[in-house]
Order: sequence, then structure tokens, then C-alpha cells
Amino acid sequence: MNYHDAKTLRLFVTACELRSLSQAAERMNLAPSAASRRIQLLEKQANSPLLARRPHGVEPTAAGLTVLRYARDMLHMTEQLGGLLEEHRSGIRGFVRISASSSVLVQRLASDLSQFMKENPEIKLELEEHPTLGTLDALARKRVDMGAVVMGAEAHAFERFPFGGDRLVVAVPASHPLAELGRLRFERILAEEIVTLEPSTALRRLLTDRARDLGQHLKVRVQVSSFEVVGLMVAKGLGIGILPEHAVRPFAEALGLKVLVLDEPWACRDFAICVRSYDELDAPARRLITFLLGDAAKRGEVSKLSNPGPS
Repeated sequence: MNYHDAKTLRLFVTACELRSLSQAAERMNLAPSAASRRIQLLEKQANSPLLARRPHGVEPTAAGLTVLRYARDMLHMTEQLGGLLEEHRSGIRGFVRISASSSVLVQRLASDLSQFMKENPEIKLELEEHPTLGTLDALARKRVDMGAVVMGAEAHAFERFPFGGDRLVVAVPASHPLAELGRLRFERILAEEIVTLEPSTALRRLLTDRARDLGQHLKVRVQVSSFEVVGLMVAKGLGIGILPEHAVRPFAEALGLKVLVLDEPWACRDFAICVRSYDELDAPARRLITFLLGDAAKRGEVSKLSNPGPS
């Protein structure tokens, strides 16, 4: 089916929203007869009535609701395309959408993207911050071109490229009895109440899984949305925290926190850049990956992480 032009689709959407074809025609500067002809043509192409005429206006039929949903999507894409073409005329030559978890963003990605934008002003970047699961969901739904995440089993559905990592540490108030220790095993921490991030984050899921491995559970006293707030709550004595070292070091001294080594092999986490298919990326996205992965990528040695075999 070859739907009509964007103006007709916009007329249809407006009529559905206003529940009035005459008001929609007035808003779009169309004569009522011209608006009616456009809707009739759209219904003919759909081979189904799309608007039910009522005494006080119109409302979409079942078929009309389906067309309404897709008409909105098509108009949105048309507007996006217009914006991209305008950017192209003004010197922008590419557009890359990225989603990243806060750990990766704070540790490395933010500074890398800043440098990339300085070196490639013709490429526009759109960055969103989401927990790892949210980032991978956005990638799967094609809302972004690539995701920067903490590695976990959820990422195995995508092509992945190593992107450094971080180390988890334990933050306690300086007055806490544990502050005198240099390092702590996780099993000892499970005896304490903790301040942690929300359940959707990679860090929270990791801690929950490791506690379950030991036949225990986390004693969560407070859950918050950022590393900084975790630090503040720990400083107030509401519990102890497990955080990426790079996230806690900047404010540890100011808050009177003692940073201890988390003595577990899993305390070192790996980051990855994930894409649906590297071969299907356009040139701007490939240029960004080459930049992010550094010298190896520039030599043409872009190496993907392979999925683990059966255990």
C-alpha cells in the first residue's frame, strides 16, 4: 500500500487528536472539502474506513488506530530526516547515537567522546545514560547505534569490543570498625547493612548474584541512583558501600570515607562497546569505534570478544 503524502498523514493525525476533521483542516489551512478528499483517498488506499463520523466529530476506527500509530512514527522519522539534512547542509556529516552505563561514562567514555568531538566536529553525537540493561535494550530496539556497558552475560547477544574496565572497592566511614582493615572479603561485608544502587544496575545485579553464590543475601538499607549519593549516605553512617574506585576517590577525602580493597577476583570488571553488527555500521559510527578502541583499531586490528563456550 502506498500511503499518501506527509501532509495527508499529518491531517489524519491532527483529526484524531482533535476529534474533529474540520478543526484539523482549519489548523492546517485546508478547505474542509480538500481535507475530506485527502482522508477519503487515504481510506481508499487502506481499503478500510479510518475515521468514524460521530454527531460531534470523528474518532479513529480499529484500522484507524493502527494507521495512527504508524503515521506518527513516519512523521517523526520525516522530521528527523529533515533535521539531519539541514545539519548536513550546515556542515554536519554524520550522526551517531550512543547509550552508556554510568560506570563506563564516568571512568572513560565522557573524556573520550569530548576529544572525539573536538577532532570530528562534523559528526554529531547523541548520548544517553542508562543502566547496562537499559543500554542493551535500547541497542536491541535500534534506538542507539552502540552501547558502552559493564560486561555480563546479557551482552553476549551483541558484537562486543573490549573497552578497559574498573575495580570495585569498599567505602566506609572513617569511624567505622572496618576502617582499620586494609582489605575485606565479600562474605564479611554481607554481615553489614549496605547502601547501593538500584536493582537494574550492573553493579547491584553483580552483588546480588555473588551473595546468592554464598547462600546469602544483601542487607540493603538504602538504594539510590548515583555513586555520589551512595557516598553521602555512607558518610552519614547509613551503611557501607561497594563502588568503582574511580567513582569514590574524588569525594572520599571530603566526605571522611575510608576506601578499602575488595578482596575478590570479580572485583575487577570489564567494559565493552556493543553493537548489533559492526559490518552494518555507517562510516561515522565506525570512525567513533576506531577512535574509542585506540591504536589497535587504527592498525585494523579491531577484535571482537567471543562468546564463552558451554560450561
